[in-house]
Amino acid sequence: MADIPVGTPLAAPLPRQRTLLVGTVFGTAATLMYFAGLLGVYLRERSDALSGGGEWIPSGANIQLAPPTVAAWTMLMSVVTMQWAVYSIARDDRAHAIMATALTTLFGLSVVVTTSFQYTEMGLVADESIAAVLIYTISASHLVMIAVGLVFLLLMAFRALAGQYSSRQTDGFVAASIYWYAVVFVYVVIWTAIFVLK
Repeated sequence: MADIPVGTPLAAPLPRQRTLLVGTVFGTAATLMYFAGLLGVYLRERSDALSGGGEWIPSGANIQLAPPTVAAWTMLMSVVTMQWAVYSIARDDRAHAIMATALTTLFGLSVVVTTSFQYTEMGLVADESIAAVLIYTISASHLVMIAVGLVFLLLMAFRALAGQYSSRQTDGFVAASIYWYAVVFVYVVIWTAIFVLK
């Protein structure tokens, strides 16, 4: 065994693996449970209103299918770019990882803009029906989820630019991708439950 002279600095240990990943999985699971509860309340209230012979969406509302469908396809395209970012960082291709993260962020921002446009066109007044309250609560909660995902993506991009992520350390990008896939999944469920079924 070789002796190390006194005063020789030791190599810095690698950061603990998987802590960010495990935390993200637990946070994502909690977020999915939150949306499952909200959508459960929405579907139960909708079922009660329709089975009683009433109307669910107020007659003056204009809930179109086109804007949420565009947003759903945009979210689905972001899955490809998010996986591209993970693939690139795992192969030490930092430039493509940053480009893919930027595209994913752009897709997320476009969904925020589409949802904002949809709010202006819907004509739902929150204090007129429980349907309006639930639709706004669910869609606004999803906007918050997107905002958290965008901040997460930007943090991972900046850390990759600083050289903290490479093929030896991909946990940040993998964690961001898990959260982003949950964002996409939740939007597809919202699109189906609220905008397709109405």
